[in-house]
Order: sequence, then C-alpha cells, then structure tokens
Amino acid sequence: MSKILIITGQFPPFTKSLGGILRIYSFLMTLKKKHKVFLLSGKCISKKNYGYLGLPKKDLMGVKINYLNNDNFKIITLLSNYKFLRNLFYILGFDYALNINNKYFDEVCKIIKINKIKYVIISSPPFSLFYLVKRIKKKFKNIKIILDYRDGWSTRISNKFFYPIIFLIKNCVEKKILSYSNFVIAATANINQNLNSLSDTKTKLIRNGFLYKPKAKKKINKKIKIGYFGLISEDFSSYRNIRVIYDVIARNEILQKKLIFEFYGNNEIKNNDIKNFKSFKFKKNLSLKKALTKMTEMDFLLILHTEKSTAREMVTSKFYDYLASRTQIINICSGKNEVGNIIKKHKLGYNLNYQSDDIENFFINLNKNNKKIKWNEKLNFFSRKYQNKKLLQIIEK
Repeated sequence: MSKILIITGQFPPFTKSLGGILRIYSFLMTLKKKHKVFLLSGKCISKKNYGYLGLPKKDLMGVKINYLNNDNFKIITLLSNYKFLRNLFYILGFDYALNINNKYFDEVCKIIKINKIKYVIISSPPFSLFYLVKRIKKKFKNIKIILDYRDGWSTRISNKFFYPIIFLIKNCVEKKILSYSNFVIAATANINQNLNSLSDTKTKLIRNGFLYKPKAKKKINKKIKIGYFGLISEDFSSYRNIRVIYDVIARNEILQKKLIFEFYGNNEIKNNDIKNFKSFKFKKNLSLKKALTKMTEMDFLLILHTEKSTAREMVTSKFYDYLASRTQIINICSGKNEVGNIIKKHKLGYNLNYQSDDIENFFINLNKNNKKIKWNEKLNFFSRKYQNKKLLQIIEK
C-alpha cells in the first residue's frame, strides 16, 4: 500500500462545476481501494459552499482532505474578463491558485513529512500548481511526482500573437517542470501526443469517462428537445457562447416552433432577450445521477465550444455522460476537435463548425430521432473504471 497525495485547484463542496473535478473524484475512488489517499485543494474564489453536486460524499470516507483559503487574486480575476489577457495569463500560469502557491507548498511539505507520502499527483489547470514541482523535488528527492494534464498548457492555445511567449513557456518552463516529474498522464490523445514530443518523461493517456450508465426514460416531446448540461455564457469571449445558437433560432420562426432547448447548470445569462427567449428553458443545476436520467429524455444533447484558439484538443467531460445516456450528440465547435473525431468514428451524432457550416439549415433539416446510440463493448473503453486502471498500473509498477 502506497501513500498518495493529490493536489488540485478546486474540489467539492467549494466548486460550482463538476468538469475536471469529477476526474479527481474518480481517481480518489479508484486509488483508495488499495492505497492511503490524501487530497489538498484550494477553495474557489467566492468560498461558497455548492455541496457535492450529486456525488456521494460517503464515498470520500477514508480520504483525508485539506482545504486552503484563496484570498482572491482580484487583479488577475478582473483582467481575465478580457479574452486576450485571459489566454495570456493561462499560458503564463497566472491563475486563481498563483496567489496561494506558497500556502500550497507549505501544506504539501507538512503532509509529506507527517504521512511519509510516496506519490504526489498534481492535477491542472490551474497550471500555477505545476510551479510547485521543482520545489517539492528539491526538498524531497525520493518523492515520485505524477503530473495530470486535464487540459494542455503551452499547447492549448493556438494564436500567432502569443507564439513567442508560448515558445518560451514551452521550452524554458514547461519542459523543465516535466523533467522533474516521474510520470505524466493526459486526458486527451492530443495532449498526450504533444507531451510525448516535448519531453522524455513517460506519458500515458488516461481519458475522462462516464461513472454511471443511466436507465433510459421514455421521451414524450412534441418539439425536438435538445439538452445542454453545464456552464453556459452570453459573453462573446466565452468558451461556451450561447449566442451562436440564439442568433440562429431567434431569426427563424419555423425553428422556434420546431425546437426547444433546455439548459441545466449554473448559467451566467443576464441578457433579458436571451433569458426570456421562448425556445430556451434555463433550469437549475441537477445532481449527477438526476442529470444523467434527464439526458435520456432528450432527443439530442448539445456540446458547445465557441473559442477557436482552444478548440483543437477539446473533449469536454460531459461528452462521456452524454455517451452513457446513449442519446445522439450535436457538437458545435470551431474547426476540427478531438471530441468531434470520436463522435464521427463511433457514429454518435453530428459535428458542426459554427464559423463555416450552415447551422440554420442543419436545424431546419434535423428530424426527431427516437433511436438510441447502439452500444457495443468497445464503448466500455470510455468508462472511468476502465481508464483509471492505468493509474493503478503506474503506482503499482
């Protein structure tokens, strides 16, 4: 039995979105069966308690969790509202955890000393946490460090204006940090491939996946019902800009009679025209299992990623839950992306480039589809249970 410390930026109950947090939760569930596991997390900037979002708190029994107060890096938070600066800060690793980097280090040292930790897993973003690697390794030479890339770092943002900065971060910072680590795991094939070309450190693809397969409920929908689960925004610089859909549906009365969109989650919609639009229904956040059941009631499920420079490596974690519900998926993105390739390969739905494809014409020709995705054994590959076995193999090697 090994003693393992996982370090992350946020964890329930102090986060409003499951996203990558579900990845950490599933790691804990897998590792604690055979090992002693500790978790160190910051509290989200507001320090608001959002609960466990439907994740069974009892499943965390036996895991020692420490939280650090985040004093709110107000300047970074304010400037990050601007797309250009947000992407720049991302590349540099200037994020909400940077402000408490020293707190993280002090607490990590304490936990390692008291509990004789053998493995440290650092999961990012936020990538300021990766700056801890060299400091930890210098103080504890025998510690084994595993870096978990939920997203890419220097490779995530494709923008010619940032190229000189990306080059410096990639070759002078990220490459050095990787050299101090013992192993690297990545959530997508694209990230894994980029890391292989950047460093000699051993890497392994451990995808996100689905935790549960819900039982299908009967659909009784007069209109074509399209569901969306997760954060959504009206901000033009957002990764998930609802206006891409709104502008199309709002100008076409036929589509308004034909389609109904239901958005579940902590949305950030303030525009009254969008908020009160008759074809859009904004619902409260649901617990994970209730959300999964609700997904089975939809005719289609929507993935939306409207930020062009970060689209390539995108495989949102909700995709795997959509897959588990066996409901057809509509992926609206910018350019080619990894989730689109998976959807195409396994015939899971439709891929649209909102900048070049005719979204309006697509919805006009969209027909109600009562057929579920045909499940085969290959799709079990996308379960977290299957994927997380790879993490056990690394630690028990």
